[in-house]
Amino acid sequence: MAPMDLEPLLRFWRAQDDLFDRVEEAWWGAVVSDPRYPRIQEPNYARVETTQPVSLLEVEDALVPAMERSGSRRSHVVVFHPQEQTDLIVEASTRGERLAWDLVMAYTGEPSDDDPRVRELTEPDDAFWSSHRASLRWFDIAEDEVLDELQAIERDVLAPAGRRWFVVDGPDGVDALAALLVLAGAGFIDNVVTFPAARRRGFARALTRRAVTEATAAGAERTYLLAEPDGLAAGMYEGMGFEPVTQIASWISELDASP
Repeated sequence: MAPMDLEPLLRFWRAQDDLFDRVEEAWWGAVVSDPRYPRIQEPNYARVETTQPVSLLEVEDALVPAMERSGSRRSHVVVFHPQEQTDLIVEASTRGERLAWDLVMAYTGEPSDDDPRVRELTEPDDAFWSSHRASLRWFDIAEDEVLDELQAIERDVLAPAGRRWFVVDGPDGVDALAALLVLAGAGFIDNVVTFPAARRRGFARALTRRAVTEATAAGAERTYLLAEPDGLAAGMYEGMGFEPVTQIASWISELDASP
């Protein structure tokens, strides 16, 4: 796919960043910070979106003071064009940062019929939030303080911005769930989780298809999601009509380990 296909995602990302407390623009991107959620990386990070060379020192000169003001103890950097930022990537890697890679995928398939097993949850209740909290553990999030802040972001920031949830019900509660947010003409699907006892029934596919349909109906020019580059989910999404766009790189380090 053409590099221009990343731009709708960047518009979405910028609009989501604007939901948080403070965005400090820089020629290379921006630093986002929010003292309400110091343990969460999404509202406390540097967004590097330029294709022009930028040094790690220049990024951290803006990022570290912002993280100190927000109370975050970590330095988090997301690079949207790593193929154009090889020096920055090498700097971070040489310093010992553990790089993470996400595959950006965009839906280019045909619309599909709704699966009757999927319903939109218009008024999340305590039972849903309990299931949501449990689902986050599949993303290796277990600390209660972190879970509290993530759920506060859902309720207080993302829901007022239009965050929508879709679920598949089971006999004892939610069997699977997925989230959708449409901002700046682009849709983004995440938190797609099927609990172990309900797997291999096509719930993830059904939820994702419904989210794509709803994003298109809401005016999204394109709908995106992120997947592990070599994971099983990426193959599933590609089979559904998602195409790889590019990979984005990120890393997280402790502030006291920064020079």
